[in-house]
Amino acid sequence: MPVEYQRVKYIENVQIPVGNLEQSIAWYEANLGWRLKGRGDERLAFLELNQNSYVNLWQTDEETNINFHIDGEPMPAFVMVTEHIDRLHEDLKRTGTEIVKFTDEGFAKGLKFKDPSGNTLLVLEYKK
Repeated sequence: MPVEYQRVKYIENVQIPVGNLEQSIAWYEANLGWRLKGRGDERLAFLELNQNSYVNLWQTDEETNINFHIDGEPMPAFVMVTEHIDRLHEDLKRTGTEIVKFTDEGFAKGLKFKDPSGNTLLVLEYKK
């Protein structure tokens, strides 16, 4: 059955559980360049990368994260893109961020790492 209309226009935001909201806001701003856009309440912060990319950080008392696993390897729930992956890799190492994997997949370099709450994140730099 053909789709007669655009059913979903875009993804509004990604929601990430964190253990410490203030620490996570500071980490995402300092390490990934996200900006605090606003707050919902004492447990919710809205971060913005650009006019189309938003992340909501939710402080939770539960020990949880957005990861799932394939063959024992933690996988990210979403992927970001950069044009400076080597610099980002060095910057994250310098801050003590846990680097899970830094690879060349042929079509792109991939940098998989964890935020302070243990959420696995992935950044790609596509080959030109």
